[in-house]
Amino acid sequence: MKFTSRRTAIFGSIGLLVGSPLLGWTNGTQAAPPQDIEERKGLVWFFGTVEQVVDGVALIDLGEVHALRQGSRLASIRYRDNHFAPLGILEVHASHPTWCQTDKPASFTPEVGDLVISVEAPGDLGDGDAIRDGFIRHRIVTNANGNRYSTMRDTIEADTLQRVVEKQAAWVKAKRRLAGVIRSPSVTTEMYTRLKPFMKQIYLFQDYEDLGVDVAQVIPEAWHDVLERLRYRKQSTDTKTPVGDPEASVQPIETEHAVNPSQLVAVRRVVSETMFQRFPEEQHTIAVICAALLYTKTSNESQWIAQQFAQSQFPRLSDQEQTLIDVEAIMRRVRKTE
Repeated sequence: MKFTSRRTAIFGSIGLLVGSPLLGWTNGTQAAPPQDIEERKGLVWFFGTVEQVVDGVALIDLGEVHALRQGSRLASIRYRDNHFAPLGILEVHASHPTWCQTDKPASFTPEVGDLVISVEAPGDLGDGDAIRDGFIRHRIVTNANGNRYSTMRDTIEADTLQRVVEKQAAWVKAKRRLAGVIRSPSVTTEMYTRLKPFMKQIYLFQDYEDLGVDVAQVIPEAWHDVLERLRYRKQSTDTKTPVGDPEASVQPIETEHAVNPSQLVAVRRVVSETMFQRFPEEQHTIAVICAALLYTKTSNESQWIAQQFAQSQFPRLSDQEQTLIDVEAIMRRVRKTE
């Protein structure tokens, strides 16, 4: 099966995408500030696109350079109605220099145009020589059947690989949460611009989790899987360690009461009942913010809610007075839950 790809686009370190005022904690204790993790100041994000689907099996364009191998797991999302929705996880079945074939997922059906994302710590990619050697070995193995590329493709691969090698050292030294981005050209500049608010929302939800909010109780499994995949993973041991931003400081605020688990269940139910006219992803965002608010002590809830919406893929909700009123009404109902 032949699958082609265009030239990979690579971006160096860019500014921190999220710096929202967060929250303080229940149970009469203060949340510990994020700890600096020595070998990783941020993550490199890899973006690709599903370009073919055959019997539920996705073929993914990844550009000329990627770090995926058989068994790698990819977060899959879909853009529709001017926003993104997590679909779940795709697992790589066969990896080639510029594309991958995945296993057929059980929980959703891939579609052409779906985006796939993976993240890696710059240090885990290896130094420049290791990146180059790994790519060459992978290319030799996958092309052992005699399927050769053109001289032009060889040149494109060499140029792209060289830029990755040159940027790797800067990625390792970067103190930004988003160390760098590598995207297939099938992920256009316009699409990447649309992705940025969604990336901010992922960071926001992960920050909630790191501060103790039980986000998993109010979101679908697909959201949970995507949040977990887009975290730093250190083999089998450091999977729960948050990716902290050394330049950001989370100021803990002490709260008075513990959160009753039944209140989290009520959040999802009440949001579904009262926000049924909104898109499901808007409902999920509202539910997560409501859950986070249960853990938060603030003197101005409406302002705090607006700040959280501003860090999501639906920033317009922060300026909708009726939405803020509706969320406060949801919180009054939830807090009455025993």
